Amino acid sequence: MSSFPERLTLLDNPRADRVRRVSGLVGRSARLRSGLMLVEGPQAVRELARFRPGAVRDVYVREDAWDTHADVVEAARCATRWVHPVTNEVSAVLSRDSQGVCAVASHDALVRELPEPSVGETLVVLAQGRDPGNVGTIIRTADAFGASGVITVAGTVEATNPKVVRASAGSVFHVPVCVVPSFEEVRFLVHGRGAALLGTSGGAGSVDLAQMLVQGVSVRSRLSQSHAWVFGNEATGLSGAQMRLCDALVSIPMSGDAESLNVASAATVCLFASQTVRGMAL
Repeated sequence: MSSFPERLTLLDNPRADRVRRVSGLVGRSARLRSGLMLVEGPQAVRELARFRPGAVRDVYVREDAWDTHADVVEAARCATRWVHPVTNEVSAVLSRDSQGVCAVASHDALVRELPEPSVGETLVVLAQGRDPGNVGTIIRTADAFGASGVITVAGTVEATNPKVVRASAGSVFHVPVCVVPSFEEVRFLVHGRGAALLGTSGGAGSVDLAQMLVQGVSVRSRLSQSHAWVFGNEATGLSGAQMRLCDALVSIPMSGDAESLNVASAATVCLFASQTVRGMAL
């Protein structure tokens, strides 16, 4: 038995205009036109309500999820009066990936500006990341390992994409995600913060990440200084021009037979290394 307040009206028409508009936010054009984004899943909605409450427009909770995710409902009701119970049928049309909880938020839910530079900071650069699952996972990893922000080159999938938001588990509402028109401008921005661009690419002339960790906090280690990890396209990696604009190329040592790591896995390894060296410097 669901325990949502009786005064709330259960939304039960899966063909209603409201339902159609919300489900349409999976499309880029609808998001750009409306200035709204779809947030799917209890974890992402919880983080939205806690960290960006002013951006919350509506929250939709499936009948049986009202009790299961009572903490999310409470956080949502603190952020907005528009928390709606919905039937299973309506929930399925709103989003098939929401676990019964989704929200609509304005685009200003995302922080677009990087913080002031700090000594020894770590940044993440996404150069033409096209897979929303990978992009969201990297944003989540950047959040988990204390990166100051994420810089995306135009052409990378937008942080407003529902799959990016879901894969980030709500980290898009914690970590600044800054969009820059070109890789050349990324280099200018990063260097202006006193940071080095570290491209993730093996081959001749690359520095071994394990050696960088061994060097630790010594002045020889780039990880003890401000730096930005650059992750390329999932299929093609960094282009030759992008690699030439990096201050150093870094390879991840592997002892197995796999040819390479998934870009999100590579990001986890690199960002963990950065966090480790930062911790040694404290």
